Amino acid sequence: MASLNESKKRDFVTQLIVIMEQNAQLLTDKGFDPAAKIASLKEQMTAADDAEGKQAEAMAAAKDATKAANETLNTAYTNGSATVDLISGLLGKKDNLLLEIKKLRKTSKPNPKTSSAA
Repeated sequence: MASLNESKKRDFVTQLIVIMEQNAQLLTDKGFDPAAKIASLKEQMTAADDAEGKQAEAMAAAKDATKAANETLNTAYTNGSATVDLISGLLGKKDNLLLEIKKLRKTSKPNPKTSSAA
């Protein structure tokens, strides 16, 4: 049995409500009063809509948080790089401490010789 996506589930429930409303008398005559079920399904759809709205807000907040985190990290990286330049000016480009600091950037880059082998 194939699983329905969110849109199809939403459409199914909405159409079911309409059909039951349009055929309430027929269903009642056959022994099923759909009023309570219609009300319940409408409440559930409202709750689903509210939850979907909250989900959209959470996704937007997550994107904003990611953007802020990336901007803050970029600022920190820029400031760190400027500090390396300062240290380089103070100690000289061939100082061992500076050479060790400069290795920090190289450790995050993949080695092209090992990463191309598949």
